[in-house]
Amino acid sequence: MHNHDGLGTTMPPDKDVLLIYFDQKGEGELAEDFFNEHDARGWKTPTGGKIFNWKVCASEWIYNHHQDVKRRFRQSPFYSESF
Repeated sequence: MHNHDGLGTTMPPDKDVLLIYFDQKGEGELAEDFFNEHDARGWKTPTGGKIFNWKVCASEWIYNHHQDVKRRFRQSPFYSESF
């Protein structure tokens, strides 16, 4: 059994702890995508570096996800800045 310090330094993270974290951030529906993407990469950064704190990584991942959604929305033919 892992010793979960609650700080995000248990690597790889326990999936249940990760699900709770995402749920507390109001992003529960993104947890599986984050877990699967990082698990497939062996919990390494895109450049191959070791992830030391999955919570920091998750926070950045959530932020980047929202930025990507906003970018795609702005590129939509249905988007208008004037209402």
